[in-house]
Amino acid sequence: MYWTNLDNRVIGIWGMGREGQAVRLALENHCLNVTIFEIGEDNTDEIANCSVLIKSPGVSLYRPEIQQALQRGITITSGTNIYFSNKKRTVRVVAVTGTKGKSTTSSLLAHTLKFFGKRVCLGGNIGTPLVSMVDEIPDIVVAELSSYQCADLTGEPDIGILTNLYPEHLQWHQSHQKYYSDKARLISLSKQIILNAKDEQTRSFYVPSDSLWFNDEQGIHIRDNYFFDGERSLFSVSKLNLMGIHNAENACAVLTAIKKMGFPLDKCAEPFSTFESLPHRLQVIGEKDGITYVDDSISTTPETAVAGLKALDKGQDITLIAGGLDRGQDYTCLVDYLVEHKDRMRLVTLPDTGERLAGQAQMKGIETSPTSDMPTAVSVAQHLTPAGGMILLSPAAPSYNMYHNFEERGLDFKHWTGLK
Repeated sequence: MYWTNLDNRVIGIWGMGREGQAVRLALENHCLNVTIFEIGEDNTDEIANCSVLIKSPGVSLYRPEIQQALQRGITITSGTNIYFSNKKRTVRVVAVTGTKGKSTTSSLLAHTLKFFGKRVCLGGNIGTPLVSMVDEIPDIVVAELSSYQCADLTGEPDIGILTNLYPEHLQWHQSHQKYYSDKARLISLSKQIILNAKDEQTRSFYVPSDSLWFNDEQGIHIRDNYFFDGERSLFSVSKLNLMGIHNAENACAVLTAIKKMGFPLDKCAEPFSTFESLPHRLQVIGEKDGITYVDDSISTTPETAVAGLKALDKGQDITLIAGGLDRGQDYTCLVDYLVEHKDRMRLVTLPDTGERLAGQAQMKGIETSPTSDMPTAVSVAQHLTPAGGMILLSPAAPSYNMYHNFEERGLDFKHWTGLK
């Protein structure tokens, strides 16, 4: 919605966190006359008095209050959509989504574009809300978009990148199929689309013929530990300052976007080598008493926990700390990986999924220790892990049963390790 469509309206803002506060400030700065209601769980009846409801990403599009508001003719929108309607026309937007890898992909892309001398803003689901950038005039905005932000997206990014799709966020989207289709909304809206050729779920959606594919032999891919553009060798994957094949494959998405924007691919080795890993994403936080500690608290699915183990496994002993909010995750792939390496891998579990995960693992002969909280989990892991080994927090589940977010969980892990 344009500012002129919002002026002289009664507007509800549901959710007054970082994005809600940014929306309120933007309305106050750009609209001459608006009446604003702050909506929370205790006053959703106030929605009926509004002509426009701007909801924060955490508020599910499928909540009955939202559906009732739509039936009443109330306009539902978001800070993200307001940004797309009112941003400066010269600003190009590259939107990145996916179940995993979107933050690292977005950050690496922004870092690389800055290396090429572009004025870049990074925001959305990572860092600054997009609506806070509405008056800025960079060359490019790299916008990380969550599934919540994609579900009702109306803006048209210049480039849309979809990294991968795994089952996630069942409570918000109500079904895994809705989650997939909400994510894939970016495909239908973006002017140019970049997709992961290795992701089978993505291929189930209609994809325009002019889409660009990464991790495909015709496009940007990895072969013999080198990045390739078709048959042309670019540079060694070792130049990328990130661990794990999953990060290297997401870097292929970045290279595809860089190529589309006309920058020389072989020059990307330098910004790739200076990029620092984001916190809580396979972050080595230190070594103590011969044990290395790694924080991968961002891991909320079994698939990402397996990716973390594969990235770190150099033949050493590894104790995995896993478990969190139960969203019906299927832990088969994680248990199978642990079984393959059960001579040197151990499992320490946390509530709520820990009990179910521990049961599956114990049936397969994996050394397993269920615990009730993080300090106990770290203490048990330290007792089990010999010098030269590693303790990895890669929970394979969301954090909300015990923590406000994955960042808080990662910091708690670090605190109980005793590392500064």
